[in-house]
This record gives sequence, C-alpha cells and structure tokens, in this order.
Amino acid sequence: MGNESRAFRMTQGLRLDAIVNAVETFCRLEKHMETQSSPTTDGYVLQASQPKDGWKTISGTRLAITVHFMLTSDVLNVTIGEGQWSDKIGAGAIGWFIAWPLAVTAGYGAIQQKKLPSEIFAVIEKAIYTGGQQVVINGSGPTVAAGMMVCPKCRTQNSTAAKFCMSCGQPLSNNCPKCGQPLDPRAKFCPNCGQPR
Repeated sequence: MGNESRAFRMTQGLRLDAIVNAVETFCRLEKHMETQSSPTTDGYVLQASQPKDGWKTISGTRLAITVHFMLTSDVLNVTIGEGQWSDKIGAGAIGWFIAWPLAVTAGYGAIQQKKLPSEIFAVIEKAIYTGGQQVVINGSGPTVAAGMMVCPKCRTQNSTAAKFCMSCGQPLSNNCPKCGQPLDPRAKFCPNCGQPR
C-alpha cells in the first residue's frame, strides 16, 4: 500500500481536533486499535495499530496505519501512510512453505489493510458533515443530528444540503417521489399520498 491523500473543505467553526478525535474513536472502537496522536506545526499526526499478539502477527492480519492531518486555511489535507506490511509478507512466505492457511490469512490481512484508508476518509467526511458531533445512540437507535437527514436506502446521516448520499450514492430529496409533497427528513411515508420514501 502506498500513501493515499485526499483534501476536504472544513466547515466554519469546525476544529481539527474534532476530526482527529472521530478518527481515533473509529480506530479504537471499530478496528480495536491502539491509537496515539499529537499536534504538529501544521496539523496532527495519528498512529494506530492493533496490539501485537502472536496470532495476528503470525497470520498477517494485524492492522497498522499512520494518518497525517494538515490544515491550510479551510482545506484539510489528509495523507494515510503504510502500515506494517512485513507481518503480511512474512506470514505469506511462511504460509506457502509451511502452512498454506497462513497465506490465505495474510491475503485477508492485506485486503483489510487496503480498505482501511477509504474507511478513514469516510469517517472524516462524516465528521465534517456532522460538524464533529458524535451520533448519539439511544434505545430506539441513532438520533438524527441537527441539520442532517437520513438516506432512505442505507440509513446513513447526510447533510440536508447534500444531493446524494455520501455512503451509497442514492439521490437525496425532501420531496415525495410520487406527488412531490415536501417531506420531513425523518418521514418514512408521504403524509399526503402514503407513498413509502
């Protein structure tokens, strides 16, 4: 995996540390990684890796990544660097000669590592759209944040200004597809004609 970079436009009043916190939370809770971050002269650097244990290291499934956040005016440049590929290469080589299942797990680890940058970029986009606010989970499920609407296809929260879902690409509209009646973003059915959203 080489370095992958993307630029994001920051919304007014959004602090960089809120974006870094969102990525750290994702790495810790979703990927079970240990994280550490520190400010730099032009932003932040975050390092995350799954704890070293015998099985993940031998099998090549241990994830590791470095994320550089550089803020210039209102543009956030994010560069995601390579993890520890020696684990996967070593496991793959051992796997071919000793135990072929290790080659399979090393391949799985490589796929998981390759997916990680796009998952982190999605976390950053979501944090920018939500103004750095964490989505609150209650007994009835996720609460829709102020200024957000839910995609009718995949249920991802998007900015009310979005025309397409940031997760699945579904066109977003606040009008009923059948009668054109303006709908509340939380409505599942049109109050005018009963059409499902």
